[in-house]
Parts: sequence; C-alpha cells; structure tokens
Amino acid sequence: MGERKKHGIAPGKVLMALGLVLLLCAGGLLAYNQWDDYRAGQVSESAAVTLAQEIQSREVEVRKVPVYQEPQEPGGEAETEVVKAAELDGAYYMGVLTIPKLDRVLPVQSDWSMAKLKRSPCRYSGSLNQELVIAAHNYRKHFGGMTRLSQGDSVVFTDLEGRQYFYEVREVCTTEATDVEGMTHSGYDLTLFTCNYDGQARVTVRCQRAEG
Repeated sequence: MGERKKHGIAPGKVLMALGLVLLLCAGGLLAYNQWDDYRAGQVSESAAVTLAQEIQSREVEVRKVPVYQEPQEPGGEAETEVVKAAELDGAYYMGVLTIPKLDRVLPVQSDWSMAKLKRSPCRYSGSLNQELVIAAHNYRKHFGGMTRLSQGDSVVFTDLEGRQYFYEVREVCTTEATDVEGMTHSGYDLTLFTCNYDGQARVTVRCQRAEG
C-alpha cells in the first residue's frame, strides 16, 4: 500500500492570511485615529464657543477649585493645588487660547492628565504671571500644524475675567520628551507643546509677552 498523503495548510496561504489580518488591523487603527481626531475637534470647538460667550457676557462663574496635577515625569509626586477655573460639562477651564495664523480658538483646562488632553489643551505648569506652559495632543484642531508658526506670529490668551494677554512667537523648535526642566523653566512667558508624529520628541513653541 502506498503512503497516505499528509494534508496541511501551505505556508504561503498562512502568510497571506496573516498579511490580511495585519492590513485589517492597520485599517481599523487608521479609522479610529481619524474618528478620535474629529471627536476631539468637535468637543474643544463646542467648549470654546460656550466659554467665550460666557466670558464676553460676564456670565462665567469663576471659582477656586482644588485640582489634581499628575507628576510631570515618571516617578514624580502628584500634586494638588487651588486654581481659578470655570466648570463646563464636567471639565474645569482657565480661559481661551487663540492662535490666529492657525485659525484656532481653544479652551484650556486648568490642569492636565492624559484623559483631559483628549478633550482640549491643558495647563501643564506655571501661570499667566509666570512661565505658563500649555500642552495638547497633535489633533488637527488642537496643536497639530504647530510647525507652521514662525517668529513674530501672535498668540492671545483670554482669561475668565475677559482680560487678554498678547504674546509673540519667538521660537519654534523640537525638544526632547525627557527634558521636563527645560520645558517648564525656559524663561519664556508662554510655551505651547505637543508630541511629534512618532511621539519621541516635542514640537515646542516659545512666546514672549507683547503689547496688546
């Protein structure tokens, strides 16, 4: 009697099936990222419009609230501080950031966490009186496209009392993700930063106060 033939799946078919699975996963990830980008833009735009209207009409309710601040670097200690903020849909905001060149009007939350960054830009450290640092994801309607800014461009921050703080871009650069000290103690009045596309560095915009 002849030997019985062994049946199995050809290696080529296995590789084709694996390739198809990876392609589907990549397509799903791309679709999710596009949806998340759109969602973030809608959430921040809605909050910015409402907050700006309340500030202009003097209807915003400003109160001092304790906020939990995540550690700025791994192994650091979490902090709790009291800040002036206005509550809107469960989030606490300190004002509105306007970047005319990029056509951005963004609400800024009074403290930051990874979850809060998915809603809008957040205060990372400092204050309007001392080295304010604002962080955001690189969503298209948040801090995406920051490299298009250049020296001399204007940035405006409107606080909850309606006071406007005018800034001028002095430098657009790339900084190391681990350089927390350089980010928070740069000597600039205002710093804006976001991750680059591979998440390994920070696109950083340094600004100084200007006459309004």
